[in-house]
Amino acid sequence: MSDAFRISLTDLRRQEGSLLELHRSIPAPDTFATALVRTIGDITVDGALQSVSEGVLITGTVECTTVAECARCLIEVEEDVNLDVTELYFYQDRAKALQESGDEEAEEVPLIENDSIDIEGLLRDAIVGQMSFIPLCSEDCAGLCSVCGERLADLPDDHAHEKDPSEMTALDELRAKLAAEEQGK
Repeated sequence: MSDAFRISLTDLRRQEGSLLELHRSIPAPDTFATALVRTIGDITVDGALQSVSEGVLITGTVECTTVAECARCLIEVEEDVNLDVTELYFYQDRAKALQESGDEEAEEVPLIENDSIDIEGLLRDAIVGQMSFIPLCSEDCAGLCSVCGERLADLPDDHAHEKDPSEMTALDELRAKLAAEEQGK
């Protein structure tokens, strides 16, 4: 946990309905990523902290930029992300009361510790959760030419390669091998 993600609650009264504005810009850590997509630059959080009977409710928007490589043509794709977040951070005594009442999910709730909250998990889950499993530069991306490897969108419509008739592809070689094996039976 980084101190950049820790928000002090000392200025927020513990009286229900009390509000504290939240404006923060945090450098995106390496952990805000998947195998294909990562967050770059700063993560901006704008919102409010509100005292409620169980703890502190955080609501707001998160803005950041993600970057990935298109799964079809391999160009770098940047995307501006704007998300709404909401999370309730529990006072420790309230979370303990929930656990004692048999609430099995109470062990997983985010807690207020040392009069502060840590929003790293909230932001990571929101940002990484919206990342694409298969990033694309566009839905109709044609990918790469299977012969020359160039991006098809950058090539003319009549792009083609002449195939040398004496040149055997791996598929032709496999087909010939299987035919020979079949004849040898």
